[in-house]
Amino acid sequence: MTINLLKKKIRIATRKSPLALFQAMYVKKKLISIYPNLLITIIPIITHGDKFLNSSFVKSNGKGVFIKELEIALLQNKADIAIHSVKDIPMEIHKNLSLACICKRSNPLDALISKKYKNINQLPKNAIIGTSSLRRKFQLMNYRQDLIISPLRGNIETRLKKLDKGKYDAIILAAAGLKRLGLQKRISYLIPPELSLPPCGQGAIGIECRVKDKEVINILEKIHHYKSKILIQTERAFCKKLLIGCQLPVGSYAILKKEKIWLRTFISSFDGKNIIRGEKIGSFQDAKKIGYKLACELLKKGAKKILA
Repeated sequence: MTINLLKKKIRIATRKSPLALFQAMYVKKKLISIYPNLLITIIPIITHGDKFLNSSFVKSNGKGVFIKELEIALLQNKADIAIHSVKDIPMEIHKNLSLACICKRSNPLDALISKKYKNINQLPKNAIIGTSSLRRKFQLMNYRQDLIISPLRGNIETRLKKLDKGKYDAIILAAAGLKRLGLQKRISYLIPPELSLPPCGQGAIGIECRVKDKEVINILEKIHHYKSKILIQTERAFCKKLLIGCQLPVGSYAILKKEKIWLRTFISSFDGKNIIRGEKIGSFQDAKKIGYKLACELLKKGAKKILA
């Protein structure tokens, strides 16, 4: 398809948070580096999730609260693409929209941030750890039951300020977000997946657009990262099989290992007392099958009871 970039304009819908605006600017710069004549406008939007960022509303309502208004902008032709953190995208999206592009994934691991301690083992007994993620909470407590996990909400800057005021001995954030905001020096310790398995899509930027907008899809193809897409497809296939409409603590993390996909997963009950883990290795061509088959295995191992 021929693209008339001398006249092509692209409107980017994004959340208003500093991290979201950085991600939108990142995509804009990537596109302009390939298509210098492309005219790009960024449209910041306050989502429903942003209005309740400091409450338990986001956790109880789950994925989708940070993207709904951006999708509405696409459907009403008020924007051409929407930028998301892939971990915020539900497994099912609107039939008229497509997750057309996944940029090269940044570090997907969780990070420990502390002013005094360099890793989890250095934390004193009964140390107070800030996170509102049940996924992080249950995995950490499985490793060290003496830790006190205390709720922590707000954007990255707000959470760091609470740590600096001494309300926590340490907090846990996604490493990718810290790096994108130039705060990687705040990271005390990258938590290995053996201790804290990341959620599906963490560290990746996803770009959504209208299914019928083939010209935009062709433009986005130039910044699409194939390997990141395949690994995230694997992770999402696992979650899609198990968790449609369900907000349980889940980890789903795929990496390349000797040119094979290695998927590691876990699912926990809401009280953290019942944790089921699984892993599977397969070929690139079978990305979705790997996630689907592993989900079926976990269902047989007891995940069905947790989901019920």
